[in-house]
Amino acid sequence: MNVVAATHDLRIGGSQGYLLLMAEQLERLGHHVVLHAPERDGPLADLAAERGVRVARSPSALPSTCDVVLVQDGIMAHRLAEAYPSVPQVFRCPSELFDLQLPPQLPGLVAASVALSERVAQRLRALALSLEVVRLTQPVDTSRFSGGEALRARPTRAVLLGNYLQGPRRDLLVETWSAAGVECVIAGNLGEPTLAPESVLADADIVVAKGRAAVEAMACGRAVYVYDQFGSDGWVTPETYAALEADNFAGQAATAVPSAERLARDLGAYDPQMGMANRDLAVHHHCARRHAEALVQVLATASPRGETAATPHRELARLVQVQWQTEARGFALAAENRALLGRVKEAERERGAERTRANQAERRLAGLRERRVLRAARAVRRAARAVARRGRAR
Repeated sequence: MNVVAATHDLRIGGSQGYLLLMAEQLERLGHHVVLHAPERDGPLADLAAERGVRVARSPSALPSTCDVVLVQDGIMAHRLAEAYPSVPQVFRCPSELFDLQLPPQLPGLVAASVALSERVAQRLRALALSLEVVRLTQPVDTSRFSGGEALRARPTRAVLLGNYLQGPRRDLLVETWSAAGVECVIAGNLGEPTLAPESVLADADIVVAKGRAAVEAMACGRAVYVYDQFGSDGWVTPETYAALEADNFAGQAATAVPSAERLARDLGAYDPQMGMANRDLAVHHHCARRHAEALVQVLATASPRGETAATPHRELARLVQVQWQTEARGFALAAENRALLGRVKEAERERGAERTRANQAERRLAGLRERRVLRAARAVRRAARAVARRGRAR
């Protein structure tokens, strides 16, 4: 098959990483893939080229024809519907969080939708437009993300890997675990972005993550703690795996509220055998090779589009893009507001501390002055007594 796989940008992120991984795996199966992301070039475009995946950095660089289109956002669904009017589309839905990442609800546009968790599958099944929903699991390159050194008997290093965990929730975990002697390192877009997360994970005992990052950490044989801005489900174990996987490791499979007591208790339940168990789970359930084989069946059997009337896909693509830009700005402004609020609170704490120190200094100065006056008074009295004694002696 000739496949065009498209996303609206190639920043470092889970959905972008999925598309690159599938492009690599489909190429290994002998299919021809062109990766297309016109809105924002990014480091993943260069990485894709390095790995031998063809990248179309502009619409003019797209092939004139293809057999099937794989998309994962509304912008590209509409743009490629106009570029390839009769070519079937398969929509991989990354999450249920943003409308951008749901298939456009136009009859005949999307042939099938792919969900990598039951959480997302339920959202797709609830859409007003009836779509074929194919349920797969999050894939991971189990050769690239492979088991490293055995975990330490007592954890000393935790990597917080992701793009969302911040503010009081992150501080709660870092403060609680740091007090117990665990070094907490922040990685991802909120710390040090990296194109090689496997190197960051190699020396970690614990990886705090959600979604795709959690699966990558499992494949590396790390103990994985599902904890995020939006929820916390704790350790991935063979017993909790099914519920956490169905929830896309999003931290919302249970209703437990994180607290310092719970975090300390969970840290105490750490077991170095978690790493080996997680590696086995990842290899058995999340192997990218098996995922690609299943995806080929979906792509190969997708029905061609047969629209009976012209649809203004260019305008629809523009509207979806404008909506997404608005949502993204709102999301960024909310994050900026939280950061600014944190700095304001920190400044207030520092000002309060300075005020306390100033008051303490004033009290010390007043005490020094009082002692100086007392010493001077005593000196005057001693001098007076000495003069009186000399007078009597005469």
